[in-house]
Amino acid sequence: MFNLLRSLTQPDKPGDKSYQEIVRLLKEHYSPKPLIIAERFRFHKRNQQDGESISQFVAVLKRLSEHCEFGLSLSDTICDRLVCGLRSEAIQKRLLTESNLTLQKAIEISTSMEMAAKEAQKLSASAQVHKVYSDTRNKSKLKKPRYRCEVGHQSEDCWCKDMNCTNCGKRGHIERACKNKKTQPNKNTEPKKKHHQYSKQKHVNQMENTQQTQSDSETEGEDALCVLSVSGDERGYWVTPLLDGKPVRMQVDTGAAVSLVSEMAFNEMLPHRTPQPSNITLKTYTDEIVPVKGVIEVTVELNMQKRKLPLYVIEGNHPALLGRTWLEKIQLNWQEVHLVCENAKLQAILNKYPDVFSDGLGSMKDIVVKLTLKPGSQPKCLKARPVAYALKPKVEAELERLVKAGVLQPVHMSDWATQIVPVMKKDGSLWLCGDFKVTVNPVLTPEQYPLPLIEDLFSGLAGGQQFSKIDLCQAYLQMHVDPSSQDLLTIVTHKGMYQYQRLPFGITSAPTLFQRAMGRILSGRAGVQCYLGDLLITGKDDQEHLSNLEVTLQRLQSFGLKVRRDCY
Repeated sequence: MFNLLRSLTQPDKPGDKSYQEIVRLLKEHYSPKPLIIAERFRFHKRNQQDGESISQFVAVLKRLSEHCEFGLSLSDTICDRLVCGLRSEAIQKRLLTESNLTLQKAIEISTSMEMAAKEAQKLSASAQVHKVYSDTRNKSKLKKPRYRCEVGHQSEDCWCKDMNCTNCGKRGHIERACKNKKTQPNKNTEPKKKHHQYSKQKHVNQMENTQQTQSDSETEGEDALCVLSVSGDERGYWVTPLLDGKPVRMQVDTGAAVSLVSEMAFNEMLPHRTPQPSNITLKTYTDEIVPVKGVIEVTVELNMQKRKLPLYVIEGNHPALLGRTWLEKIQLNWQEVHLVCENAKLQAILNKYPDVFSDGLGSMKDIVVKLTLKPGSQPKCLKARPVAYALKPKVEAELERLVKAGVLQPVHMSDWATQIVPVMKKDGSLWLCGDFKVTVNPVLTPEQYPLPLIEDLFSGLAGGQQFSKIDLCQAYLQMHVDPSSQDLLTIVTHKGMYQYQRLPFGITSAPTLFQRAMGRILSGRAGVQCYLGDLLITGKDDQEHLSNLEVTLQRLQSFGLKVRRDCY
């Protein structure tokens, strides 16, 4: 090593170099600086690989850019490489339509579309949802009139309309399209008939096993569909668009050719509208006809999009379906599309514990925080810090709110006084923090209770299939402080002194005290993991998951804790 160092310092001696210079020389020798052009070459040649998710692809790009020295253009460069290197052309086209595309926005769009494609594939392959399959034997109105020449165009444009049939002698069609000839199959026509039926069958998504033929007069103007409905299954993807200004809950079905609504639901949501006659035919898998009352054109509003789209009305009382015709016109935000699993049971459980989800601050029962000082500790009483004039109204309003909520109580004097630090939140509201690090924290006796490691949490969640996350909003403030300890938590403001009656943020032992309390509340329930104010509930199946969730909510309610629904 010394010989190497002597070589590196030539023509000087190692003793003539400072410690910092020697460290720099050794670092340059053992860890030479990568070539920027080579690193950038590797970065720009990297594309999304087979089986690699978009999140993994982005992580690789960020790692490759480490030594590229892109500087302030790092995010834009990664965004460009992400768009250029994607395997999916559909996602690329979607990103190219965005103006002012940022890296974060590109990641959100691409990952949501990737997830939507995977979930849609699962959904269309499952027989547990309502589906509508299109039979392309009569695919469009342009291809239906075949009674003149069997070519898919309108009859008035057919060159055979003035021709005489050599088979029956009638005017308006040719021999190969003659119906009289078709009703008398022979050896020459039979192979052609079989081939024609096979070409139809392979476009029916394997929904029909029987072969059937219909005359053109019977199918003209119709669109044969196969409708599959599984009753008693509430699982699926749901959205709530506005139809003519009224919210309607619809099930997203990528297998449905059209969007449907039952007559009963239609009369409730749009009583002033009258469906127009429609020649579409809906059939069940067993070829039973589903009566169609008609079709109307409605104004659909969803995700800041507004379109006029057709909606078909059928008899009965069935869930509304959002089909492919609408999906082609409306871009869904799949992150906001809820996959409802055991929805009825879940809602029943949530409705049993309304107090847990009610507004207001929770009040933990039977557990009180008591702070202990080190021997010989001396009180510290500081003066109030000046507050900017622009912030004074907000500080005063927040003090008043905390007093009404029972978090603070005004006092005239105290041996302890901690200054406050007003912090502005993103939403423009104010958060008052006590600067306890210079007053109480140095003299508090440490509490002994371990916080769980990430390995402990993952081990407790192992084997789980369904998950729920609960966030105890303002978690610490739901714990009461023993009256003997409230004097230590006095804050001083331009409005005077206030004492905390609840456990504030900023106390050194607050995380330990709260974790200990949550451990007592949950009592080591299997499938439930808690890290401070965040709870994760799981189970090996739906039944176990919902059981663990109900027990957790029951215990939270019994101890007076609250969770807002937007935190659930």
